[in-house]
Order: sequence, then structure tokens, then C-alpha cells
Amino acid sequence: MKIKRIDVTFSTERLQESKDFYMKHFGFELAFESNWYIELVTPKRDAGISFTLPEREEGEFFNGRGCILSLEVDDVDAEYKRLQKEGLLIYQEIQEKPWGERSFVIDDPNGVHVYIYKLIEKTEEYKALYSKF
Repeated sequence: MKIKRIDVTFSTERLQESKDFYMKHFGFELAFESNWYIELVTPKRDAGISFTLPEREEGEFFNGRGCILSLEVDDVDAEYKRLQKEGLLIYQEIQEKPWGERSFVIDDPNGVHVYIYKLIEKTEEYKALYSKF
């Protein structure tokens, strides 16, 4: 299987807040909008994020719990400072993970964790522990 694009859809009652959050803080662009569904895409249109009402004529109810949206960036420290300056609450301060990521976490308007990271060198302990995988 060759994946050409990744899209994630979240079910929420907060369509407009979600649209505004991802457009303002992460540069997504509006691709489509209706009264029950909003689709956003990156400027290169190589990834997307969508929001749909939890209950419509069909489908099951979904509350957004247990979701994490991970965004790899070039400069995690600059993004941390930018989002902190924009007044977003940082739920997990910036830190280096032994598995090779420097990261921090914010929440979107739906309570979805947004994990923002940059790849870094894995620790020697991590390399040794997981070298068999």
C-alpha cells in the first residue's frame, strides 16, 4: 500500500472553534464547509484534518476522548514559543523523549491532545533496549 495523503476526522460539537484554532495556529486552509462538516488542508494539500458533528442522521456518537494528533515540525522550540506567546495553555512542557523526539503538548478546543515534536537522536539506553525491534 502506498499512502498518498493522510486525513484525520474528529467528531465534535465545536466545528467553528476547531476550524479557527487550526487555521490560526497551524496554517491550515479551508477546503470545504457545511453545517455539519468542515475540511481543512495544509497549503500543499498533502494532509488534512476534518471535523464532523457527533450525531447526524447516521453513524455513532463519538466524544473525542483518547485522540492524539501528532505534528512533526522543523523547529519545535520556535513553535513552542510561538504558541505560548499566542496564549495557548501548554499541557506538557517541552522535553526530550528517550525514543528520539523533542516535544510538547497542547489541547485543541475539543480536548484532543496535539503532540508537537521534532526528531532528535535517541538515547543510548533506548537504542540498546529496543534494538531487537
